[in-house]
Amino acid sequence: MNLRLLPCLPLLTVALACQQPPPAPAPTPTPPTPDAAAAAQKLLAEVQQQLQAEGITVDTKAQTVAIPAVVNEPQDPVEYLLIHRKGKRHEAVFWTRSKPSVLNAALLMIGLSPGKNASYVEKNPPPTLEEIEAGADPIIVTPPSGTPLWMTVRWRDAEGKTVEHCVEDLLMDLTTQQPIADATWVYLGGRMAQIYRNEPEVFVADMEGNLVSTCYLTPDNHLGTMVHERARDDQNWWTTSLVPQPGTEVEFVFHRTEPKLHKERSERLARAKAAAEKPTEPPREK
Repeated sequence: MNLRLLPCLPLLTVALACQQPPPAPAPTPTPPTPDAAAAAQKLLAEVQQQLQAEGITVDTKAQTVAIPAVVNEPQDPVEYLLIHRKGKRHEAVFWTRSKPSVLNAALLMIGLSPGKNASYVEKNPPPTLEEIEAGADPIIVTPPSGTPLWMTVRWRDAEGKTVEHCVEDLLMDLTTQQPIADATWVYLGGRMAQIYRNEPEVFVADMEGNLVSTCYLTPDNHLGTMVHERARDDQNWWTTSLVPQPGTEVEFVFHRTEPKLHKERSERLARAKAAAEKPTEPPREK
């Protein structure tokens, strides 16, 4: 396997260009030369060919990226919502064959820009042993920040009907024993790094295969992460009963803007929260 990502260069060139600010308009614009137009068409054809080879569908109008994935069967608490097939299968919900670097380029193409991963700083002065035993945290955590990201998963049920859910409805918060609430997701974009001495840098996610995490993990070799008050705990997440049987083929969709399904979920959770907080009237006397 060529880890130097040379086949990805045309696609990465186009994707990275999506992050650059638009150039100032030229005072006297001139039409492209035939050679430039032909080169642009060739580059576009190469991009489309590579996306198709990885099973990635980019809809720039809807600002979505869809990939084929498969339901995994985690053996340990969930640390990853999505991985490549070579990633940590024992703690992931879904896996895909789509190459991480090409998927990352597709996410850049719909307007996502890399954010900042979680960071940790030890308190100074540190809390005393008595304070720690009472629940004091010796570390100050700054949650991830950056471009928000939404994700949905769709598949066909036993009757052949299309089913689609927000990923939050597929993840169980073991602390509350309910699907995850008050969670957001941030796009990180992965990173390039030199793995072997005297070798060029590679896109690390292509080697590790870990794509979207449900907890705070460093370094940020993955493409995205969840932001949640309990995301420091890598033992707090599991799957809900909505997740189909292991081996089920699904379509995993990334959204640049909040989809209707997420808006409906937020409204549903808000109504349930309001109903739970509404004081109950005392029973009337006869």
